[in-house]
Amino acid sequence: MPTVKSGSWKAAGFTAFIFLLVALAIGSVNFVQFIVYFSAVVFNVVYLYSVFPGSRFFSISVANFIALYTCLFSFFVTANFSFVSGELLGIGYFMPILGFFAGTWINRKSIKSVVVEHRENAKGLTVRSVKWLFPIGLIGIATFFIPENSIPVLWGDVIFFASMGGITLVVSVVSKDVATFLLEAGLLFEAFFLRIEMLIMPAFAFLTFYSMNVMVFGFLYRIIDHYSTVTHFSIQGEVRAISFLESLYFSIITLSTVGYGDIIPVTDGIKAVVSIQIVVSVMLLLFGFSEIMSYSRSKPEKRDPE
Repeated sequence: MPTVKSGSWKAAGFTAFIFLLVALAIGSVNFVQFIVYFSAVVFNVVYLYSVFPGSRFFSISVANFIALYTCLFSFFVTANFSFVSGELLGIGYFMPILGFFAGTWINRKSIKSVVVEHRENAKGLTVRSVKWLFPIGLIGIATFFIPENSIPVLWGDVIFFASMGGITLVVSVVSKDVATFLLEAGLLFEAFFLRIEMLIMPAFAFLTFYSMNVMVFGFLYRIIDHYSTVTHFSIQGEVRAISFLESLYFSIITLSTVGYGDIIPVTDGIKAVVSIQIVVSVMLLLFGFSEIMSYSRSKPEKRDPE
């Protein structure tokens, strides 16, 4: 059995972090549930990398698809099945996941051939790749027509398990199509990360100029306000001297053109400086992104002679 490389453990760690954010955001996932969900992610990465070696980005796409499924499941339960107990919810949550793994194990040989085929000739995502979402979506939509507070809890539990069972059955039957979709998504991730690696240096140069813009104008705001006899800013409705950190913060939101309105320039002189930063910032963003895109298009051409 192939050894699980560090890249897959990184994929598991990244997805565990996403799971942690989901759990904290939901607020109703206890420590035991999180450990169970995290274990499912680790199992997913180890299992997929063992059965389909060389598919690190496939593992990433599946792991993060499970995180997305967790978000949708939480919405599904909150909207239609808030009365279902925690133990039953846990069982229902894992039913489609186990159905997917069972289906991929049964169809592992054909999925392996798909892995090889797509690595040699990536086809990209198509409508056919996601057609399996249609029956699953119909099951989810149907549950929204359940009359609220008009059915016994027992029947509500039955409907919940019937819904999750239907989804599990669909996922098991079309596991090869689901795996193909996730594989194609993984290959897109791989191509994206390869392009990102090429853009590290120009992006770093752009961020250097970006941070220089923030600091220079932030320093100017602080210096002008600190060494002037006039107060130039209104901060949260109070006209007072701007602090060093507030000047940097104001410089950042001015550069990004967000404009929250918590810090407002009130004198003509400081408004002129702000106007200059806005013009400089817009030019920096336009030319910066233009140079990064130009670099990304020209860099592969330099590698062709190899």
